[in-house]
Amino acid sequence: MQYYGVKNCAKLAFYEKDTGKLAAYFPFGNSMTISITGETAEATAQGSTIITWQQGRKGTMTLETQVISPRLLTIVLGAISETHDVGVMTVFDNGQIKSDGTFKLQKTPSVGTLSVFLTEQDGATIITELTPTESNPDNTQYIIENDVIRVSDTNKEAYILAVYAEDVQNLEEITIKADVFSKSYEIKGVGFVKDVTGVERFQEIHIYNAAAQSNVDFTYSASEPSNFTFTFDLAANPVDMKMVSFRNL
Repeated sequence: MQYYGVKNCAKLAFYEKDTGKLAAYFPFGNSMTISITGETAEATAQGSTIITWQQGRKGTMTLETQVISPRLLTIVLGAISETHDVGVMTVFDNGQIKSDGTFKLQKTPSVGTLSVFLTEQDGATIITELTPTESNPDNTQYIIENDVIRVSDTNKEAYILAVYAEDVQNLEEITIKADVFSKSYEIKGVGFVKDVTGVERFQEIHIYNAAAQSNVDFTYSASEPSNFTFTFDLAANPVDMKMVSFRNL
């Protein structure tokens, strides 16, 4: 018998339960927790428990990470992943108009998508919206020439916010639908354990039937890296009733 400690998160591979095909490889987990619970049934005599049965075994696997991928999101959310040859992405440009009355955008706006606002110096407080014109803009108008906005003399050196869509290629889109949920997956993980002699050994973790829970939180934080937690419900493999196995070299 070997005694060992665990101080690592397994690198995980997700296989579609219905086809056996590899759905995603994910080596970026920070922690993985497997929890197994069960229910107890009791027989009593004269008010005391004399026989107990264990039943209703259930399990969960919780994966914590600060790195996500489109493939992982399709697994944990039951999301639909699509790649479009062409599409549009929203762009926000803000800054100060030059003394010559021009403001250069980061990208060229898609036709008909540009909205232009004058703002306070903070670039966020809207003063007024400008309307497009073909030539000779007044203080309520602007001209767009490719990726350059031109305004009237009155608005020179003012602060501006431009909101528009950019034409892009190979756009990857992940969509969460209210009536589509995660499928079942078989998960295999490989990690390291260390025994009492200091020798590191491989350990394989095999989860036979897992489906991601529907509740997921996404936090976009400017102060620290976002943490993502995904929880999977574990069920028994219907052929042999296996839930989880651990193999060590």
